[in-house]
Amino acid sequence: MYPNFSSPRGLALIINNRYFVSMPERLGTDIDEVNLNRLFHQLGYVVLVHRNLCSREILHCIKNFANRPEHAAVDSCMISVLTHGEDGELFGTDEIGVSVLEFVSLLNARNCPSLAHKPKIFFLQACRGRCYDRGFDASQDQIDGFFENFFACTTSQAKLKSPIEADILISYATTPGYVSWRNSLKGSWFIQSICEVFAKNARRLDILSMLTMVNKRVAEAYESSSGSYKQIPDHSSRLRRSFYFFPGLCHPRSL
Repeated sequence: MYPNFSSPRGLALIINNRYFVSMPERLGTDIDEVNLNRLFHQLGYVVLVHRNLCSREILHCIKNFANRPEHAAVDSCMISVLTHGEDGELFGTDEIGVSVLEFVSLLNARNCPSLAHKPKIFFLQACRGRCYDRGFDASQDQIDGFFENFFACTTSQAKLKSPIEADILISYATTPGYVSWRNSLKGSWFIQSICEVFAKNARRLDILSMLTMVNKRVAEAYESSSGSYKQIPDHSSRLRRSFYFFPGLCHPRSL
């Protein structure tokens, strides 16, 4: 289990792109920003918000975030990007794509040593293509059995190296190739679900368990008004331990 008791827990960065050169305005994204801001504060993070950044500014923003001295005194960090996208890219307001791989790598252990061994959590609310998930008719899931596997892992007392790209979790609003959905009055399905599930369960569940609940909520609670389309989030975890937010429990540190 990762230690996550510093006060504050860490810094939380929100990049919110609403307006673009020719792409549609992202109505409802400001609601996502407000909801995430509130959630991150409740979880113990200092929140930094940047709005309507072009591609160059997005990279400049994450580089500056990686270089902040506060990271040395905290236990984790959160990054959320709300924008248009394609598979593997996040669009700036200039409609030029920023590589997700490059964006995330700027917080790896080589580029941001003050966050080495600490969880870095990314929430990416953006389309990953132009396909529409039409869903399928299905009865309620059937449980065929219950299996438990126990694994024992022993290591030597010698100092171990860690992978540079470890301790990162990337949570995507949708699967590769597909669009993600947003309600102009309530915000995106993905961010709505994260805020609701985390607010209710962060005291007792680890983040991967909560993201599984987010998957279920997005898949079952929402359907587009145009075409009855569906959506399922997608998560890529490089975490090496369980990660809990432990809201309310802290060992204060000075930033």
